[in-house]
Amino acid sequence: MPFGPKEVDWAEITCLVDNAVDVLLPTTDVAKRPKIDDWFERPLIAEHGFSSAITLEANGKKRTLLLDSGLDPMVAVHNVDVLGFDLSKCEIVVSSHGHIDHAGGLLNIIKKTDPTRKVPLIIHPHAFRNRVMKFPDGRLLPLPAPKRELLRDAGYEITETSSPTLLMDDRVLVTGEVSRTNNFETGNPIHYAEVNGKMENDPLIKDDQAIVLMVKDKGLVVITGCGHSGIVNTLNYAKELTGEDKINAVMGGMHLSGGIFEPIIPRTVDELTTMRPALVIPCHCTGLKATNEMMRSMPDAFIQNTVGTTYTF
Repeated sequence: MPFGPKEVDWAEITCLVDNAVDVLLPTTDVAKRPKIDDWFERPLIAEHGFSSAITLEANGKKRTLLLDSGLDPMVAVHNVDVLGFDLSKCEIVVSSHGHIDHAGGLLNIIKKTDPTRKVPLIIHPHAFRNRVMKFPDGRLLPLPAPKRELLRDAGYEITETSSPTLLMDDRVLVTGEVSRTNNFETGNPIHYAEVNGKMENDPLIKDDQAIVLMVKDKGLVVITGCGHSGIVNTLNYAKELTGEDKINAVMGGMHLSGGIFEPIIPRTVDELTTMRPALVIPCHCTGLKATNEMMRSMPDAFIQNTVGTTYTF
């Protein structure tokens, strides 16, 4: 039995934080690039992180929510100011997972919302675990977790769940934990999480989740943070939950950067091409090699992202 969500008439996704800024990219029917007349006075900032604002309309009513908040506490709020994006109407914040490059701005970005009310934060319980990546060359990448108490004090009303969740009059689906159904998207073997005071191998990163919209007459729009579950697993799970096979757009991080994930790029791109999404917008941790393969294999669907772009579906 499909879980939902109900259709929206249209949706807009504005990229607030990503790994790259490119002021030379052209505006298209789908991708509206940020204005550049004063870019040298108030430049947009890129970083290794991700955040996007999602606006949808159904039955004449507009709703706005936020997915993630970037790494540096100041970057998302800076870019919001430069873009003139109004987050005062943001009703809900969704955390794609607890890694700091997606949760580092949570305490600051809430200051842009309506100060008279609590802001619901949808987050998986595992997001509050400290994590680390241990690279084969000896480098360590600490991934400190957000703190519940600080988030509550900042004004968030926290809902911890691993299950699929419908939001905004059942117009927005948060996948919860993504089912792992293929034999190649098997997780990150160098990822560790703190459990009962000890760091344990945690390749699956179970708090990874995505947002799914159903756009009228177009199909699914799926927005990921990092896609640690695997972008193919994520899309298949979105189709399973919704009962809809048609993919209008997939946007976000797909975690194919780095030597560990490069071997699965060909299989991933082949599977993605078979799904025939109308639009593919790789961001953040997708990586240059995978992005180039998507551009080569799906030239009519591929769109290059840059901070500040607003996509209309």
